[in-house]
Amino acid sequence: MEIRILNTFLKIVETGSFTKAADALGYSQSTVTMQIKQLESELGVPLFDRIGHKISVNNEGLRFVHYASNIITEANNAIADLSSDGTPKGTLRIGILESICTAHLPFIVNEYHKKYPDVNTIIKIGTFPDLETMLNTGKIDILWTFDHLLHPMDWTLAFTYEIPIIIVCSPENPLVKREALLLTDLAFSPFILTEKDCSYRIAFTNMLAEKGYAPNVFLEIGSTEIIKKFIETNLGLSVLPQYTVEAELKNNTLCALPVIDFQLQMHGQLFYHKNMWLSPSLKAFIDLVSTVFITS
Repeated sequence: MEIRILNTFLKIVETGSFTKAADALGYSQSTVTMQIKQLESELGVPLFDRIGHKISVNNEGLRFVHYASNIITEANNAIADLSSDGTPKGTLRIGILESICTAHLPFIVNEYHKKYPDVNTIIKIGTFPDLETMLNTGKIDILWTFDHLLHPMDWTLAFTYEIPIIIVCSPENPLVKREALLLTDLAFSPFILTEKDCSYRIAFTNMLAEKGYAPNVFLEIGSTEIIKKFIETNLGLSVLPQYTVEAELKNNTLCALPVIDFQLQMHGQLFYHKNMWLSPSLKAFIDLVSTVFITS
């Protein structure tokens, strides 16, 4: 079972096409077809359904994705381990949420490259489901997210830290003049929130539901940076991680509302796959992140 054929198989699954996979890998289509026939013969099962001119990965192919990804990861780990002299170098692929990237990564990457100039950093920004798939298929080396504490069986937790979630508004909002508020005082206020599958939005919605209310969602926007701009114009309230609005709170372009019965903590978490070799470049990145957050 050759690594290059496994790479071809995964590229076909990713692109959904023999032709696109061949173009991406620099092969002829006949070479790709021959490689897959060889792989299917070796496994004793077809991996794709071929209907007319269209192909689609079948159930056996989907099952084999897991094994192919692990084999390639282990092979890469062996090469990296045996050829490493302990100095961070090569490529580091970081998968990260947009809000964390904007708030933390510029400073951390700058410090990282001052210390380790021989490491080429690739940053992949996406939603948690996107990043989860990337980590499980070996397309990123580390996943940086925030959520409730997660316990994936196939991942190693490298570092975690707490993130307060707060309710923010414009300084012009009348609620700023209130010394203390309850969630029910905000039940009819317009909210600009992130997507419905966002962890802290779900937690906020559940807390409000326990009081017998649903949030009055005025706008739903995927970008934290855009949400902040709308809130600054006094269009409504929002629920955001505190780290995303530190500058605005300091400059008084946004205010945090003192909501007595809203105490919510999420956790920033860095994961790498348990089958991933903890390379010097990956370990150095984890150490730097932990140092930044422990000393801040």
